[in-house]
Amino acid sequence: MIRLTDTIFALATPPGKSAVQIIRISGAGSARALKALTGKVPAPRQAHFTSICDDNGDLLDQALVLYFQAPASATGEDTAELHLHGSPVLGRMVMERLENLPRFRLADPGEFSRRAFLNGKINLDQAEGIADIIDANTITQHQQAIRQLDGALSRKTDDWRQMIISISAELAALIDFADEDLPSDVADQLLQQLTDLQSDLDAAIASAHRGMIRRDGVKIALIGKPNAGKSTLLNHLVGDDRAIVSDEAGTTRDLVEVAMDIDGVFVTITDTAGLREAAGAVEEEGVRRARQAAAQSEVILVLVDSLETDPVAVYQDLIASVPFPEDSIETPRILPILTKTDQAMPSRVLPEWLMISVHKGSGLQALDENISALIADVLPKDEAPLLTRQRHLSQVKIAAEALRDAASHHPNDAPELMAEDLRRAATALGRISGHVDVEDLLDHIFSRFCIGK
Repeated sequence: MIRLTDTIFALATPPGKSAVQIIRISGAGSARALKALTGKVPAPRQAHFTSICDDNGDLLDQALVLYFQAPASATGEDTAELHLHGSPVLGRMVMERLENLPRFRLADPGEFSRRAFLNGKINLDQAEGIADIIDANTITQHQQAIRQLDGALSRKTDDWRQMIISISAELAALIDFADEDLPSDVADQLLQQLTDLQSDLDAAIASAHRGMIRRDGVKIALIGKPNAGKSTLLNHLVGDDRAIVSDEAGTTRDLVEVAMDIDGVFVTITDTAGLREAAGAVEEEGVRRARQAAAQSEVILVLVDSLETDPVAVYQDLIASVPFPEDSIETPRILPILTKTDQAMPSRVLPEWLMISVHKGSGLQALDENISALIADVLPKDEAPLLTRQRHLSQVKIAAEALRDAASHHPNDAPELMAEDLRRAATALGRISGHVDVEDLLDHIFSRFCIGK
């Protein structure tokens, strides 16, 4: 259970030896902690070089110390930072000293950010942006996270929410003055405002899939029959022997996933089991996983051995075996590749096929260029989409559905029902930034943070 009256502390830098380690403190006891460790409380918002001592007054370290008085701090509480030398032993000694102080405890995961949210320093979606910044592996992911931390999503959802409140106020006038002569076009204007707002929400929902791809990365699957050259190609793409290459059919029985940065985009490339009639239960499961991985990927590289008698028929059979979901929002980008062209060159291929030989190094530059182009095609073309998490998308969908329900009632006939639907829409949008009913979301969101955040 979160105890907000406690003063919390945690190591805010990665554990291990380093030049500097930072211990963060937040809560009413922050000044008391500095008094116990250094003998004094420094002036707020100024870095002080001072001595850190143990219970007996013996020197532990000489360090930079900072103190921030509430509410002018990251968490909105009194906070302090200890910039120590990066010795793990030293860090443990200082934190043990803090733990022995009354009403002090080690912070729970994400508790600093949680307190910042509860004290109005950040919105809930901005807190998620902090987590995304920490987890970002590429420039594209970092840019997306910074945009969310900057409040792009909460500004838009707050605008939508204010529009709903404005419409609700007009609706209230219709209810309160139902017996009065109001302008005849008031109801029509109200319905038009609802339609325009619903169009904005629908556009955000339509672009959410690409926003999630931008945040989570592009998935690329390599599929083909056994010995089509999938593992060889994977090793070429990552520049390392990550997959076993053998002339023996069925070498790859499970998925081999490798994360990469391609043109600043986070990409996961998956080598899969050869697609054929399985020779046993293990291979059968591998084939099932291969098809499923392809169905869930944004880009599929279909590899066909140049020694095949009819490469086109093989390609068509491979694609037909993938269980693409019927409700898929986006069609995957599929690139047919003819492999081992140094061994044979069939007469029947399609014009869009790439022909490569990893052994000879032919066609690989064109392959890399095509993969980059497909990744770029998957990502948003213009401004990054607002919705990048399933939680955001779910709440906007609830709001859009509530607006559709509201529009199904005429203001003059059922204003009370319309008002209730508008309330549902505003509540759903408020949950994104944390303006309403968010207590049940906090544990889920902030538990995914690191301890010192």
